[in-house]
Amino acid sequence: MILSYDSSRRYRRKAQERRRRMMFIMALFAGIFALGYWLGGEVVRSSEIAFKQRALKLQEEKDSLDMLVTELRTKVQETQMRYQQLEERFQTEVPTGDLSSLTKLVEQQLTDGIDKDRLAFVITSARPPRNCASPVTKRFILPTPAYKGADTVVSFAEGAITITGEGVSAIAENGQPEAWFDPGKSVTIKFTILGGADTVKEQLLPIHHSMIVDGREHRFTVAKGPRGFVTVTADHCDYP
Repeated sequence: MILSYDSSRRYRRKAQERRRRMMFIMALFAGIFALGYWLGGEVVRSSEIAFKQRALKLQEEKDSLDMLVTELRTKVQETQMRYQQLEERFQTEVPTGDLSSLTKLVEQQLTDGIDKDRLAFVITSARPPRNCASPVTKRFILPTPAYKGADTVVSFAEGAITITGEGVSAIAENGQPEAWFDPGKSVTIKFTILGGADTVKEQLLPIHHSMIVDGREHRFTVAKGPRGFVTVTADHCDYP
């Protein structure tokens, strides 16, 4: 009877120990699970905070870029308006065509030392030609270093104006200079008023020149003629 009682007690004790171990294991797993859940929540919360901070920073950067784009667009519009104003001003104030050519000519004359008052007088005295004679064309052989012969001068206004000059000799295939001038190079043309000074022009043909003699303006155009020759076309009008 006593043995049976002891066996029953040992069995109950062992069953209680097993229950305690089971409870401990379950409590341990529950603690581990709770810890994991807590840690997971912390990670999620940390990630959420970091994400919100990153999103806030990106939004701030976007706002800054939007402001920069707006400023750039405003500056582009201002630049376009300024360019349009300058273009309109350029079209209005900067001379074009014949006026541009005349402006450049006046600038060149001033650069060359022509007195501005004299230049202003000439410009204000200009007017359409009046009582003009019919054009007359003459020709002469343009002298060269290889030719200094006859027919190298012409005259106009009953001998009051003479015109001559000199050119660069054309070169033959054998390298020797020809008697006639090379029309592809600059020539020198000299206009002389009887009893007055010479006017010399050196440039490529054609050459234009005018001069005042005895109250009339004589206008000349010197151009290339037949080989060795230059032609001079002249007319004259009342001046002023």
